[in-house]
Amino acid sequence: MALLLEDFDTLASTVAPSADSGPTDVIEDAARMAAYEKGYQAGWDDAAQAEAADQTRIGTEFARNLQELSFTFHEARAYVIQSMEPLLSEITCKLLPVLMSEALTETVLQELRPLVEDCADTPIDLVVAPESRAALEARVPDMVSAAVRIAEEPSLAAGQVYLRLGKTERKIDLSGAQSRIVAAIRALLVQNEKVLKHA
Repeated sequence: MALLLEDFDTLASTVAPSADSGPTDVIEDAARMAAYEKGYQAGWDDAAQAEAADQTRIGTEFARNLQELSFTFHEARAYVIQSMEPLLSEITCKLLPVLMSEALTETVLQELRPLVEDCADTPIDLVVAPESRAALEARVPDMVSAAVRIAEEPSLAAGQVYLRLGKTERKIDLSGAQSRIVAAIRALLVQNEKVLKHA
């Protein structure tokens, strides 16, 4: 039994273009080229649209993540401040008055030293709030050699002192500093409560 194979010579001659290819072949080539350009442009447009869509999606996700991080930071900060509220209250009620008393005593002593050196024979009057007297009495006699008389004045606030030397008078007032510190701590706690309510 003989094996029959296809003759490619005859097939090539039927498929090969004729020597007299005319304007229809040029038109077909132009149509093919136009279809290729159209397909290429459509693919390019699709890729550009997909890229733009990806950029929009990434930008939106990034903005949302930033907003979430911002809320997380503010919430975390609010909870930290809330946990510190007892400490801040202790500082305001207990530590701050002690610190202000020490600061007042040091300030008064700094003012007294030059006065004592210049006017050793003239008594110096300290007019103080009743709550400031004990702290000043404990330190003043040891630090100055002149006669220092301490008098209470109920109308003065803690942190206020008048130094009188003859007709000269100086005012020391640290009460405003304490009030501002207390007000700042209270404002912080009030603002923190508002943040926690909206969290």
